[in-house]
Amino acid sequence: MKPRGNLRSLFWATAVLITGIAYRIYLHDAFSLIFGFGRVIQPIGDFPWDCKRIHHPLLEGCEDIWLDYNNRKLYGACTSVTSRTGWNPGGNLYNLSARSRTDHISVLNIDEPGPDGLYGLHQLKIDYAGDLDLHGFDVHQVGDRQRFWLINHRPPVDPATGEPLDPTKVGANSTIEIFDLDAPSNTLVHVKTIASEALVSPNNLAVDRDGLGFLVANDHNTKVGMFRDLGMIFGDGSLAYCRSDTGKCNLVATEGCSFPNGVVRGRDGLFYVFHSSAGVITVHKSTENGIIEIEKIPLHVPADNLSVDKEGNIVVAAIPHPYGFMRAADDPYNRVAAAGVLMVRKQDQRNDQSGRGNYEVIKVIEDRDAEFLPTSTVAVHDSQTHRLFLAGGFSPFLSICQRRTER
Repeated sequence: MKPRGNLRSLFWATAVLITGIAYRIYLHDAFSLIFGFGRVIQPIGDFPWDCKRIHHPLLEGCEDIWLDYNNRKLYGACTSVTSRTGWNPGGNLYNLSARSRTDHISVLNIDEPGPDGLYGLHQLKIDYAGDLDLHGFDVHQVGDRQRFWLINHRPPVDPATGEPLDPTKVGANSTIEIFDLDAPSNTLVHVKTIASEALVSPNNLAVDRDGLGFLVANDHNTKVGMFRDLGMIFGDGSLAYCRSDTGKCNLVATEGCSFPNGVVRGRDGLFYVFHSSAGVITVHKSTENGIIEIEKIPLHVPADNLSVDKEGNIVVAAIPHPYGFMRAADDPYNRVAAAGVLMVRKQDQRNDQSGRGNYEVIKVIEDRDAEFLPTSTVAVHDSQTHRLFLAGGFSPFLSICQRRTER
């Protein structure tokens, strides 16, 4: 009996050792990032900002926002939060009956608050035959019009019969919808639909300098699956590069992705991609053969979308308390999560294409007690007026913060 006992002890000792090694190699960093071991979250009073919340149905569930610096307008891809918490394929939520079918692009005139303090809030008309289930988006000037690239998580249908399919089995029929803004009529006019197998689970996108190519962040490797949720811990996903003119998309990065989420093209022409389960931004350079990674910028905190301000700084919507974020996402009308904003500054803006080792990460604001900021998924910075605009896919309001002048 004693030899068998020794073997049993040896087995359990080996199992514990292997588990410990696996945790250290594969899980330690992810758990530390997600649960924030030792992370200090500061109250908003520590920062020189005065913030306010704006409540309106048109400002609910704004997963992504984009600031037109020249025309002084803020655009948001919005829906009701009840719709977002029911139909959100990237988050494995496939309740078709929860869809509001009222997704829209909201607009604020950021320098004209008006007597009601709603900044002339309105929504764009959309010339499109189908429904929109919006997520991330980007805008680029093409000729004399602004062109919008919108991620649309459409419910799946049988391509032969048009009959609805079960999204829990096949996932969403995610596409990129391209629109041109007809400013006089305040209408988005549909230009083209981009559909491709490379659009596995698109979360956000960034348009290239030529206004034709665009980089898409797929936050998962699959549309559905039993272990798909574990991608947030173990890391998966991919990057796809598409062409607006040909409608073709190709996967350009499948290795080294860790739940790629926010993506922007910097004013230096480089692409910046945030990987949520690694807490890092990867920097990519376009080449004739696709894109190559040239740098990693560690943030050491979970985050969602990225934006770029007029000075070329990368603005990050940080999620310092992920568990609180998940609780708020489940009950958005009654809970708000701690939020923050980071800014990534390139030390030498003239060094356009190197991207190597010359970045500074700054904590701009943090709201530990969720007093003023939304359960944020995106933040933009208006360097002209020193304001921050923050919104959230799981928030029923938008926040505006004005930087206090030093005396």
